[in-house]
Amino acid sequence: MTYLKKIGKFLLTTFGSIIILGLVLNTLYYFDIINNNVYNIMKMIIVLIVLFINAFFLGKESLKYGIVEGLKLGAFFLLIMFVLKLIINSGFDIRTLIYTFIILLTTSLGAIIGINKKEKK
Repeated sequence: MTYLKKIGKFLLTTFGSIIILGLVLNTLYYFDIINNNVYNIMKMIIVLIVLFINAFFLGKESLKYGIVEGLKLGAFFLLIMFVLKLIINSGFDIRTLIYTFIILLTTSLGAIIGINKKEKK
């Protein structure tokens, strides 16, 4: 149960950060401060950076196997996103599959780096 609390905390901070940064990005786009191409690229970069940072901190709190912790965080994130995608009835294409693999790679890499940067006792 404590593990679910830990993952839940990281998922909550992940979604909270993505929502806040997404609102800032949408505001910039709404007032024509950034153009459409920058907006689309920044949407993806924000998600990847937030996931990497949260996986890094998850790895620092983990005891071992950073890659597994990163994959778990990425899998939970993708499961929630998949359910939301089903509710919205949006389609599934090859770009979504590639983005899924990039998310799993990012969370795994973040957790691996985090577990290696952990202070030795």
